Amino acid sequence: MQKKVYFLSGFPRAGNTIISTILNQNKNIATSGHSSLPDCFFRIESIKYTDIHNNFKNNKAIENIQKNLVLNFYKDWKQPYIIDRGEWGTPYNYEIMKKFCPNEFKIIFLLRNPLDIIRSYLKICIDNPNYYINKQFNFLDKTTLHRTELEEKIELIIKKGDFFDVSFFTYKNLKNKKNVLFIKYEDFTEDPYTEINKIYEFLNIPKYKHSFNIKNQFSINGMEYDDSIHAAKMHKIHLGKVKNFNYPEIKLPKYILEKYKGVLYEY
Repeated sequence: MQKKVYFLSGFPRAGNTIISTILNQNKNIATSGHSSLPDCFFRIESIKYTDIHNNFKNNKAIENIQKNLVLNFYKDWKQPYIIDRGEWGTPYNYEIMKKFCPNEFKIIFLLRNPLDIIRSYLKICIDNPNYYINKQFNFLDKTTLHRTELEEKIELIIKKGDFFDVSFFTYKNLKNKKNVLFIKYEDFTEDPYTEINKIYEFLNIPKYKHSFNIKNQFSINGMEYDDSIHAAKMHKIHLGKVKNFNYPEIKLPKYILEKYKGVLYEY
């Protein structure tokens, strides 16, 4: 059978890595780490706007590359079911994959309470002094600041165009689409068996008996994350029983609590 390629997207700090690790227990499934496939499509598409291309315009040739890109990208992966983790819910990425997906286009989209996402980022800041948010804060001119250090770091986390912010308009783009399965982090940590089975049913993949006592960090086909580029162990998962780590000891300012109250329909 031809490989089936599906897609995993969602909010950061919402269980992407642990869900991928669990799915990869099934030898017929390969869930990728954070994928460069969306960037491949973007860079190839951008050729259409170059002078050299428009001097001798051959859009069909570019589309021939794009039609085969997904399966070529995963040509060496032997598993029959591939789940590519990337930002497939943005309007641009969604439309281009809808056009070039080699099979029925389906996205699993992970949700989490935005306040707990912010707390998770702040916990990374606490544990990793060289994390990029801390570095950005350290570069700020402290004489111009009118917020506390905590508030300034939160503003860096939620700033326009960063991953947290982009996730909101990605969610808005997908929330009424029929080819998207929404999984809440809170539901997954409460009952991982039920939520993982929802994924199998959505993708129409034969079910597998998974263990929810995690014994290994994420890896697939001999590859694993190199988080040294982040100066923080962004993708290190807690081993043992699946549970919700929401760091209630990190107190968020009132204006942030109000800003994100009810901003997602599910919360």
